[in-house]
Amino acid sequence: MSTEVEIWTQQSRKVKNLLFKEERVTVKKRYIKQKYGSEAEIFLKAYDFFVKKAKKIVAKPKDAEYPFWAAADPENALSGGEGFLIKLQVPKEKIIFFDKKKWNQILNLSYIAENKKDLYQHQDILEKMGIADDSEVMLSPHYPVLKNKIKQSWQKFFQVEYDGFNSKIKGAAVWELRSSWVEEVIENK
Repeated sequence: MSTEVEIWTQQSRKVKNLLFKEERVTVKKRYIKQKYGSEAEIFLKAYDFFVKKAKKIVAKPKDAEYPFWAAADPENALSGGEGFLIKLQVPKEKIIFFDKKKWNQILNLSYIAENKKDLYQHQDILEKMGIADDSEVMLSPHYPVLKNKIKQSWQKFFQVEYDGFNSKIKGAAVWELRSSWVEEVIENK
């Protein structure tokens, strides 16, 4: 018997309605481009990394291009703006758990250091090369060695064991939303 985990996600009216109409929804790349506009390229670099690694942890359905983001509680699920908080009971094996602090570093296209000494050494290299920050490296067609070093540091991101779910430390993602998982829907105005 599968253990179920309570997770919360914030979704738009359109996604919520589609979920109940179709009984199952997935995320497409075009939705991300619509949502983030000119900043989509930055998010997609991080999201593409996430997809490449996460599909090895939890099998990705063919029609899912990106995941839905979730949290352990409604407060941490709020992503700003209007929409609906959806409480789900999801089989644990369908959830990808990750370190929230490291995910924020990846979203900023930043190097994830082993320790303070490692971080200072990395920052020193950037300074000597006249580079302001890691995002300059990641968004440039140049710096292949540094770009690879930053991407390699991201490998630590998924090294999170499930020992309960706490939104202060961990985030969660699922490849799909199913209406059969829904326990509660709360409108966020």
